[in-house]
Amino acid sequence: MSTAFLEHRAKYRDTVSRRYGVTPELYDEASRLLAPLAIPFSMRKGEYLQRIGTPAQYVHWLHSGVARTGFITEAGNEVTLHFQTDGEPVAAHDDLLRSRESLPALNFVLAETAIHGYRLEWAEVNALYARNSQLRDYYLGAAERSIMDQSRRLYLNASPAQGRLNAFRREYPGLEQRISQKVVASFLGITPQYMSQLLRQDGNGK
Repeated sequence: MSTAFLEHRAKYRDTVSRRYGVTPELYDEASRLLAPLAIPFSMRKGEYLQRIGTPAQYVHWLHSGVARTGFITEAGNEVTLHFQTDGEPVAAHDDLLRSRESLPALNFVLAETAIHGYRLEWAEVNALYARNSQLRDYYLGAAERSIMDQSRRLYLNASPAQGRLNAFRREYPGLEQRISQKVVASFLGITPQYMSQLLRQDGNGK
């Protein structure tokens, strides 16, 4: 069992338990069950945790750094869907579900900064879910939160750009200082030039 994995996970017990709507005891039990599968990993900025076109194989869990999930449009434009930071799982959930049928991933997952954490084989995690009801309860809480987050972002896409920027700052406090303006713009669905204009207007340009 990975003692380091359990120690890192314990730092985020209260925050994640509230976020997923589970008890701290269930969070700890999920950590204990997943610990034997956790393999430490590190990546440099710009390296891919998951590439488009191949079936997703892993769930990653970060204890430091920023990862980014997104896709490429038919026109070749890069769209950022969401970010994952310290204490969060890193994966495109829809691609993990597709991988059950060996379907290729539609999204990329990229290290936006240097990252450190643990890698877990999705097939092994999925098999563990199937035979453990407590882990299924934990997974359900995480999945429900993911659906709620996705729904909220869809509504935000209809907001003016300044409103989307304000929502980004609320959802990811402090993240703007850790990543590039270009990446924030791709999340907001605007050009880097318009992003610079917004920052000039509110006096928060980097």
